[in-house]
Amino acid sequence: MKLTFYGAAREVTGSCTLIETGNVRVLVDCGFFQGASLAHARNAEPFAFDPKTLDAVILTHAHIDHIGRFPMLVKQGFKGRTFVTHPTRQLCKLMWIDAAKVMKDDAKREHGVPIYTLDEVFPAYQTLHGVEYGTPVHVKDDFRFTFREAGHIFGSAFVEIEAEGKHVVFSGDIGNDNVPILRSTESITVAPDLVVLEATYGDRVHEGVEERRELLKQAVKDTVKRQGTLMVPAFSLERTQELLYELNAMVEGGELKPVPMYLDSPLAIKVLPIYHRFPEYYNREAAELAKHDDFFQFPGLHITRTAGESRAIKLVPAPKVIIAGSGMMHGGRIMRHLVDYISHPENTVLVVGYQAAGTIGRAVSEGATRIHIEHQELEVKAHVEIIGAYSAHADQLKLLKWSISGSSKPKRIILNHGEVGGMEVLAGHFRDGKGIPVEMPEVGKTVEV
Repeated sequence: MKLTFYGAAREVTGSCTLIETGNVRVLVDCGFFQGASLAHARNAEPFAFDPKTLDAVILTHAHIDHIGRFPMLVKQGFKGRTFVTHPTRQLCKLMWIDAAKVMKDDAKREHGVPIYTLDEVFPAYQTLHGVEYGTPVHVKDDFRFTFREAGHIFGSAFVEIEAEGKHVVFSGDIGNDNVPILRSTESITVAPDLVVLEATYGDRVHEGVEERRELLKQAVKDTVKRQGTLMVPAFSLERTQELLYELNAMVEGGELKPVPMYLDSPLAIKVLPIYHRFPEYYNREAAELAKHDDFFQFPGLHITRTAGESRAIKLVPAPKVIIAGSGMMHGGRIMRHLVDYISHPENTVLVVGYQAAGTIGRAVSEGATRIHIEHQELEVKAHVEIIGAYSAHADQLKLLKWSISGSSKPKRIILNHGEVGGMEVLAGHFRDGKGIPVEMPEVGKTVEV
């Protein structure tokens, strides 16, 4: 068995790994590169393999850095089957439509060509086959795989692969413990010869669940006390829904007085019905709550679907809360709100997710005093707060625990989907603390199992 890494190799985005066994060729994930100035150029490059030769594609979850380039794969000749969980199938369609619209606008503004169009999304969607967790899938010859709950976002999975007498586990992205709505990450059920493990937070330990919740509540209270505006740049898929769930409990439970709160993210708004469509994927607490309460609706919350409604938020006196995409402050409606509010000290920017290198989100979270948005230079005078535990990614402790959660520890580990510094810290814990060999392949590197 051979694995070749074409993305998320010594970096966080662009997940894409080719597996070759005998006559079988399977791709795990096919994502966008994000953040850096050269990301668009990298996304537009032809694949380093022939899409026509692939037997199947496995998509672990619907985040754009894991699925974004897939319509391009179909456009370039892939005709095999694509396997996803049932919620992921629905979410992929929304994510691709949104990406196609953004690329169309970017191409018009920059006189370029989009990587794919809205018309090319439907053929990609048609290849998707929904699969339940725990259901073995036979791809071809002796190549089989099973999806397991990853607890990262709604419908996310890690993948247990069996072929040529070997067991290889792809983590996809592993989620935190005790997150709202989602079920817990399952343990590995095989004795793996190799685990390909994400390392986004390989060098960090998140706050605890109660601390995370208190920090969110305090950020709202402090901003209200200053008569300011709280801006929460949030990923449209999962992070926004978790925040709404938490705020719903705080407002309806009397911990927060209702103030105007705005969900100002068209994609996040479109995602909400998919959650309602699959309540069987909720954890026990969310499933029980859903019987008598819509936990995405509470007093004071306004859903701003149109651009006009979004612009009207500026006319509403503070205090107020705005949840808007993009999560890395790299586009979307949050950009206009940053222009309006980031230079005023009574306001707050609350960072609740990973910020890729080269994004405004990374600059703000690292203490930048000035940022540039749409040819404007803005002073950063607003308070900047960071809550790491609202990230959908597991921290170092969870990654260490999960990777050896099966009946036996893996013989080898490959780290990907992480920045080099964090990966090296995590690798040291595996090598020194657990005696497991660790590799961190570069883009284009082939590893044999």
